[in-house]
Amino acid sequence: MGREIGFIGLGAMGKPMAMNLVKKNYSVTVFDLRPEPVSEMAKLGTKTASSSKEVASRCDVVITMLVSSPHVEAAVLGKDGVVEGIRSGSVLIDMSTIAPGMTKKVGAELAKKNVEMLDAPVARGVKAATEGTLAIFVGGKKEVFEKNQGILNAMGTDVSYVGGLGCGEVVKLVNQLILSVNVATIAEGLVLGVKGGVEPDVLVEVLGKGSSNSFALQNHFKNFVMKGNFGENIFPTDYILKDLGLILETGKEQKVPLMLSALANQLYEFTRASGWSKNYFPVVVRLLEKVTGVEVRGRK
Repeated sequence: MGREIGFIGLGAMGKPMAMNLVKKNYSVTVFDLRPEPVSEMAKLGTKTASSSKEVASRCDVVITMLVSSPHVEAAVLGKDGVVEGIRSGSVLIDMSTIAPGMTKKVGAELAKKNVEMLDAPVARGVKAATEGTLAIFVGGKKEVFEKNQGILNAMGTDVSYVGGLGCGEVVKLVNQLILSVNVATIAEGLVLGVKGGVEPDVLVEVLGKGSSNSFALQNHFKNFVMKGNFGENIFPTDYILKDLGLILETGKEQKVPLMLSALANQLYEFTRASGWSKNYFPVVVRLLEKVTGVEVRGRK
């Protein structure tokens, strides 16, 4: 398709996202600190690099999909980072979930080299990353977004321009705020219902027909909690706590009180302290299950 795309960060989300770019016939160069996913991608026909700097030196568009603000800062601004190799006129698309302030810091440094930046964090999880059906929230200059929308469309079905640089991260944090509180609330409600004598299958089915229905109920609970699937290869408690930390930090910066976010943060901290730091974060339901003696599990 004429443009060389670099992809840095081949974790649970990044690897399937890069795979979808390959499937859409983009030429892709990949890098990760771990050699295993790089080797796997090479077998699919991607080119490989030995550093973020090398990726950037070869590519017109560089995508980063990393765990946290410090990881993005190191990969882009650190030694052998993107900024050392990227060419004037190129674009960095950061699809990580990080602090909006870090996005602006990275963008300012890249601007010194005449490099544009989009922040484009994603939602819907690993399944959507694999299927290419992610929701993507994009911040940056609108003309830069429009030029690169086709690349984003290869990874998501709902790609939305939301404002200037950093606005994508703000929308993602709002999404995570609502999701984390919603999951904790559903956990509490379902345990109450089961303790009150209603079968879990019945409870989830009828709630799905009412005003309390939500994506979290239909996906996180119906597909995972009800099946007792709190695996370690999904979105762990550690990650939702990372996001809640960013949410509370952003609330402090913006002078917005976030009382429910603070409570959710403590619930997930309790979950982590209970030994479930690496488990899929709806494992928060186990806290109440343990003290009430009931489980929210389906029979179907």
